[in-house]
Amino acid sequence: MTPRSLSATVAVGSVVGVVPAIGVTTLLSTALAARFRLNIAATVLVSYLVQPLQLLLAIPFIRLGISFFGLGELRLTLDEMQLMFQEDWLEAISKLWMANLAGIAAWAVISVPSGAGLYFILLPLLQRVLPKAEPAGAEAATLEL
Repeated sequence: MTPRSLSATVAVGSVVGVVPAIGVTTLLSTALAARFRLNIAATVLVSYLVQPLQLLLAIPFIRLGISFFGLGELRLTLDEMQLMFQEDWLEAISKLWMANLAGIAAWAVISVPSGAGLYFILLPLLQRVLPKAEPAGAEAATLEL
C-alpha cells in the first residue's frame, strides 16, 4: 500500500469506527472503502480496532447533537433512563431514538473535518516510515547487471 492509500484507509476506518450507532460500522466502512477504492479488509480492521472509542464517545456525540439541534435536556444516567422507561416506555424510546439520531448527525458533521485532519497528520508520518516504491523497470535492470 502506498502512504496515501494507507493514510486514507486508517482515516476512514477510524472515523467510521466511532459512529454512535452500534452495528453499522462494518457496512459503512465496507461501502466507503469500496467507493474510494481503499483496502476493504484494512478499513474494516481499523474500524474494529477503534470501536472501544465508539462506546466512550457515544454519550458526548449524543450530548453534542442535542445541543446542535436544541432538543432540550435529556438525562442519560442509568437511574434516570430506568425511571423514564418505568413512567412511559414509548416516550422513553422516542426520546432516546431522537437523541441517538442527533448523536449520529453530530458525528456526521464532525467526521469529515476530523477524517481529513487525521489523513493529513498520518500522510507525512507514513511517507517517512514506509519503504519507497521502486519503478517497475528498476528491478529488472538490477537483475541484468
